[in-house]
Amino acid sequence: MCGHGRGRWWLGLLGALLLAGCKESAETQAPPIEDQEELPDSGPPPIEEEDAGVPDAGEPPDAGLPEDAGTPDAGPASGPPLPPDASGWRFLGSAQGGPREVLGVTQDEGGNIWVAGGEDGLCLLRPGANTFQCFTMADGLHPWAAWKGKDPLPENRYLKVTAVTGGPPGTVFVGYQGRPHCENEFYKPPGQPEDPAIYKSGDADRVELKVDGTLAVVHYDIHSPAHSVPGYGHREKLCTVNRIVWDKATQGLWFAANHGLAWGEANYPGGEACANAEVRAVNTWAYVTHDSQGNEVDRELRQRCKFGVMEHVHPAIQMHGTDETDEDSRLAGDVWGVAVRPDGDVWMGTAIRSSRFRIMTNAVGHAGTGAPWNFEAARKQSEDKKNAANRIDIWPDAVAEPIPPTSAQRKDDLVSDVALMPDGTVWVSSFAWGLAKLNDTGQVVDHELTGEAERFVSSLERDSRDGSLWIGHRWGRGLMRLHTEGTFVTHNKALGGLASQPIWDIQVVGTGDSRVVLVAFSATRDGANTITRPGAIGIYTGR
Repeated sequence: MCGHGRGRWWLGLLGALLLAGCKESAETQAPPIEDQEELPDSGPPPIEEEDAGVPDAGEPPDAGLPEDAGTPDAGPASGPPLPPDASGWRFLGSAQGGPREVLGVTQDEGGNIWVAGGEDGLCLLRPGANTFQCFTMADGLHPWAAWKGKDPLPENRYLKVTAVTGGPPGTVFVGYQGRPHCENEFYKPPGQPEDPAIYKSGDADRVELKVDGTLAVVHYDIHSPAHSVPGYGHREKLCTVNRIVWDKATQGLWFAANHGLAWGEANYPGGEACANAEVRAVNTWAYVTHDSQGNEVDRELRQRCKFGVMEHVHPAIQMHGTDETDEDSRLAGDVWGVAVRPDGDVWMGTAIRSSRFRIMTNAVGHAGTGAPWNFEAARKQSEDKKNAANRIDIWPDAVAEPIPPTSAQRKDDLVSDVALMPDGTVWVSSFAWGLAKLNDTGQVVDHELTGEAERFVSSLERDSRDGSLWIGHRWGRGLMRLHTEGTFVTHNKALGGLASQPIWDIQVVGTGDSRVVLVAFSATRDGANTITRPGAIGIYTGR
C-alpha cells in the first residue's frame, strides 16, 4: 500500500473494507457518550452554538487533499467565522494568517507553535503573537534530496507539509508528502526510466528559527545507500511522512511513513555519517565473501546508519497466493501510529498489523543479537516469520498467521494513531474501526467506539495533566475525551462548526495545570476538491 497523505485514497480503501464484510461481534456495544461540555477552570461556560453533531451524509465525506502534486486550489482565504474563545478554548485560523489547510500542530520547548499547513507550508505563531508567519521552499524548506550530487528537476519540486513535532527551543521537525508514486518509482521494470524528482521527493527536515527570523534547515533523506542494509542494494521506499515523534531521552526521531517506520538522529548535522558513535558501533556489520569450499576470503565492514537515518521496519504479512520467499509478496501498509515506551522501545501501528519495535531491548531473551540500538536485530523481531506473536492483528482477519488471508478474509486494521498511557497500556485508533486497548504485552483487552457514527477515529493523545485520552475523528463525532473513570465526553458544543471538520493531529505540551492541548482541524472540501471551509487550530488550557 502506498497512501500519500490525507487524500481520497482513504474513502476508496474504506469502501473496499466495508464491501469485504464486517466481523464485529454482536456483543460489541458502543460506550455511552455524555454529549455535554466540560467546565472551564472557573464558572460555567457561556451559552454557545448548538453541537455540530454527526454530519447528515450517509457516508463519510471526503475532506482530504488531492493526490496529484498540482497547484493549490483557489479555496477561500477565510471561511465562516471561528467559534468564540470560551470554555478554555482559543481558536486561530486563516483570519490570523494561518494556512488554509491544517494537517498538524505542535509547540517547541521555547513556546513557538508550528503548523503543518499542507501546500501553504510551515506556519509559525511566536509566543505572544496574534498572527502567523508561513514559510515555504523560498525560505529554505527542503522537501527533496539530491541524487548523485545533483538536484533532480528543480522545476518539479513539490511542497506539502504533512507533519510537525516540536523540539528544543526554536526547533521543529517537519514531515513532507512525496510526489505521487514515490514509493515505487525507484523500482520500475528494466527499460522504464526512473525519475529521481519523484523518488527523492518528500521525507523530512529539522528546522531551526534563527535570531534574525530566518530558518536553518537540515534535510533527512530517508533512504538506504547501496550495501548499507544486509541483503539489499540501494533502497528508496519511504517518502511521505505521516507523523513524527521526538524521543528527547535518546535524541531520536521516529518517522511514521508510507510503507514503514524509520529512525533519525535529532541532532543530525548533515552529511553521510551519523553523529551518534554508539549507534554507529552497534549498526556496523561485516559483509563476508567465501570461496567455493566455504572458506572466508574477504570481510568488509559496512554501516547501516547513514545520512542521519536508519530505515525501515514494518510488521508485514504474506500476501495470499504468493511465494513467501518473494520480497514483493509481503503486505505491509502505511505507518500512522507511533508511541515511545519508557524503555525506549516503540509501539508502531500500521494499516495491516501493529508491533513492538524492540530497538532498545532486542537483546532481552535473544542470545547474540547485540546491544541496544541494533536496528537489524529489532527488525527481525517484528518481521521474521517465527516472530508472528509480535505482529498484532488488532481487528482480526478471518484467518491468522501463518495462513495468508484472501481479500475476503482480510479486515485491515487501518491504524491512525497510538497513545501510551501511564499504566503501560496502549490505546490504538483506527480510521475505520474505532478504538482498541492493549496491555503492556500487546494483548488486546478492550474495544470502544464501534458504532457507525463514532468509529472513524483519526488522532489520539494522552493528556499529561490527568491521564485522560483525547480522541479526534475523521468525521462523525468531532473531538471527544475519555476520562480515567471511563466516561466519554464531547467538546463539540464549544467547537461549533469545527466539530464537523477532520482532526488529523492532537498534541499535548507541558504538564500539570500549565499543560496545553493543541488540535489540528483540517479544511473541508466539496466534490470538486475545493476548500469550502479552511482549517484551524484549537488551543485548550482548561481542565
